[in-house]
Amino acid sequence: MHSVIAKLRGHAQDGIENTQGEFGKLLSLSPLSVKLDEDPTPLESYELSVLRSARLLQEDVGKKVALLRCNNEQYLLLGVVE
Repeated sequence: MHSVIAKLRGHAQDGIENTQGEFGKLLSLSPLSVKLDEDPTPLESYELSVLRSARLLQEDVGKKVALLRCNNEQYLLLGVVE
């Protein structure tokens, strides 16, 4: 039991340490597309997951957004940066 808990804790810790915050520009809502500040290629909807509380609106298109790069090669879009 202790080894299972230790293994789960290790995976959780690894996910936290390897997750990095990034910024980008929201290009469109439908389909969802974001261009990262550091990368010229836009991220497409299959590469993005949106935090439920982000509540992106059409008027947010063109604004800067905050994202988290995750271990599974996807990005979690947190919302618009004010």
